[in-house]
Amino acid sequence: MPDADAALTVVTDSGQRRLVHLDDYLDASAIEHAERAANQWIKALRTACVDGVPLRDRLTYRDDSLWWFAELYLHKERVIVSAHRAVAALEAIVSQERPAALAAGETPLLRVLVPQVAARHGLGVAGRARPLAGPPFALRAVARSWFHAGVAVADRLRPGARATRPCADAPAEVAAFVHTAFWRRDRGEEGYIGPVLRALAARVPAGGLALLGLGPRTNFRMRGWRHRLAEFNDPQARDLPLVPVESLATWTAIRPSLAVWRERNRTLRALEASPALRTASVVGGYNLWPIVRRELLGVTHLQLPWSARAMDEIGAALDRLRPRVVVTYAEAGGWGRALTLEARRRGIPVAGLQHGFIYRHWLNYLHEPDEMVPSAGRPQDRGFPRPDLTLLHDGFAERHLVDAGHFPPSSVLVTGSPRLESFVDAGRRLTADDRQRVRADAGAGPGRQLVVLATKFTQIGAWFRPLVEAVAAMPDAHLAVKCHPAEAATPYEAVAGAVPNVRVLPAGADLAALVASAELIVTVNSTAAIEAMSLDVPGLVLALPNNLSPFVEGGALAGVSHPGEIAAALRALLYDQKEREQLSSRRRAFVERYGIVSTGGAADRAADAIVALARRVR
Repeated sequence: MPDADAALTVVTDSGQRRLVHLDDYLDASAIEHAERAANQWIKALRTACVDGVPLRDRLTYRDDSLWWFAELYLHKERVIVSAHRAVAALEAIVSQERPAALAAGETPLLRVLVPQVAARHGLGVAGRARPLAGPPFALRAVARSWFHAGVAVADRLRPGARATRPCADAPAEVAAFVHTAFWRRDRGEEGYIGPVLRALAARVPAGGLALLGLGPRTNFRMRGWRHRLAEFNDPQARDLPLVPVESLATWTAIRPSLAVWRERNRTLRALEASPALRTASVVGGYNLWPIVRRELLGVTHLQLPWSARAMDEIGAALDRLRPRVVVTYAEAGGWGRALTLEARRRGIPVAGLQHGFIYRHWLNYLHEPDEMVPSAGRPQDRGFPRPDLTLLHDGFAERHLVDAGHFPPSSVLVTGSPRLESFVDAGRRLTADDRQRVRADAGAGPGRQLVVLATKFTQIGAWFRPLVEAVAAMPDAHLAVKCHPAEAATPYEAVAGAVPNVRVLPAGADLAALVASAELIVTVNSTAAIEAMSLDVPGLVLALPNNLSPFVEGGALAGVSHPGEIAAALRALLYDQKEREQLSSRRRAFVERYGIVSTGGAADRAADAIVALARRVR
């Protein structure tokens, strides 16, 4: 439901009507403030009094708090941050435009906010202000809740649903839980931590590494009814060398979690009756309770029942495999938290593997000191389910987890990034002839400056056209667009059209070879810009502030916060030798400071640390 970028009609004293976009009234500081404020708002809810106890203690399953899953839902839905952005934008519109009236909002947030903003500032409301339509939203949430509960039960009652393959046998030396959708059939390994899994397999007895699959087998952006039907007809994923975790959990195993589902309405009523939650729903002086209540409905009817069921499924898998150590790169999300809770209950150590950049506003890794220790009111709740050991790529991630996540320093270890090593190695192996071939395939002829764009279209959005226009005005520059694997080329092609010095490449194009052959990489949030630093290729970040802002602020990457700045930034980074040298100097200092280097052996170091963790508890 995020709609901070919605449009709103303002009416002047003379009756003129003009459509404005809320995002146009948010500068970088306002966006940054909204992100931080939303995270703080979500985090503060854990202490809100519900039924006489803090919310963290009110939402429980067995001896553990389900708050760890509720906060993920509120963060993932992005409604709270949209609310903070909308409040800031509406105040700015009133201040800058000085309207006589505001049109009644069309989106849920605006339908709640516009009448209140108008009343505060003595403005009229043009048009009929429709109340927030609760029933359709509630019916969808209730229907989804029934559907998911029914499917979970039906899956266990049909023949052939129970795993019978050898890799589901016990005991296992190491149980690795990976997202099934990221298994790379073309490479025959897991897409994120394949090198670490190979190194682990070489360190344990034959058959000692069990692979467990989490979630659907297709990326959610590409998942359709055909994929769902195929998975239903093959519950054991026989074409993959892993076992779906749900196939290890019988009806009896998941039966306890159904109690959370049966209590969903009672839990929602308790939340609705909490004066503390209603007070917390006032943001910037505006009552957002109708919006917050919808979010709480999603928490009670969707997130909490799923979370309890995930805990039961993970628990059943651990009881069957009885591993000495558990490995996952999903440790911060819902599956990872369920896994860590159940492993902790059984005394099994957990190793978490960093698999991508840890964004500074990603609430999954932001924790307060009181969250990392047992609850004062329920000591059986031992605190946030963090892994016993989290293996990190570099000192930048280590600093973030210790400072912002309050991880004990002894629980984190820098082992390096196998992906970075592979990326850098692939780039360094290219010969001069290889680079010329890559450049030619990308459309950059002799004498052209090759600029590689690596991002998702959903992130670059309205910034892509200004980028294309800037490159089109530089006849000796060429833009090669590397499509994200989860997206099609169509939206890029629709904007680029027939611009001669822009080419949209297929998703399968070799990104490492492209970056190593380029003069510049452009992105919004892709970690490819970080990996390019080790190849000494400069990077330009668009749409600041974003997840790469710390690298721009640290001087390692260049960045722009307005589309109109793109052309000047491109010219400086492509043609101004002094600017390139200064950026290179800052980039190298940043890389050295945080150890963002490719020294080789990262997968082996991670595997050794995991094996040592298993031996520590024998």
